[in-house]
Amino acid sequence: MDTLIAKAETFVFDLLKNELDQTYLYHNYKHTERVLKSTREIIENTELSKEEALILEIAALFHDTGYIEGSENHEEKSVEIATKFLKDQDVEQDFIDSVGECIMETKFKEEPTTKLGKIIRDADASHFGKKYFSEASEFLRKELELRHFKTYSPTEWRNENIKVLSLIHISEPTRRYAIS
Repeated sequence: MDTLIAKAETFVFDLLKNELDQTYLYHNYKHTERVLKSTREIIENTELSKEEALILEIAALFHDTGYIEGSENHEEKSVEIATKFLKDQDVEQDFIDSVGECIMETKFKEEPTTKLGKIIRDADASHFGKKYFSEASEFLRKELELRHFKTYSPTEWRNENIKVLSLIHISEPTRRYAIS
């Protein structure tokens, strides 16, 4: 199954490099790499089966691929992209469904309901506790501006980050390891 990860990494890298609008300064391959790394950190410190770990890694790779078609409903689009890729790799439907469920658990406005969903959501939000937070935050602010979503002053952006941080619930698997 390591070959599945390698194929998925190559596929996602090529997809985002070739099809993602350049105005996505935050939701790009660098973010995907960081989420995958954080996912692996959580996996190392959580009791999971090999299949659960693989589901999480694949979900981490594909979770934002839907941005190639725009930000609206990108999770659903990401599930479609992951599903097509996994079917092309002759992966079993139960596994594909589990990956899709994980991707859907990254929806920011909804609380994850499954163990794997909580892990992937924590990995997706892990930049809040990382050394590169300021850089990632600034890329997200600029992306929102370039995508004509909203322009924030430095004070407004700081307040927005505080508001988001107050909404985030870190799940038990993430509390077990130190975010660095």
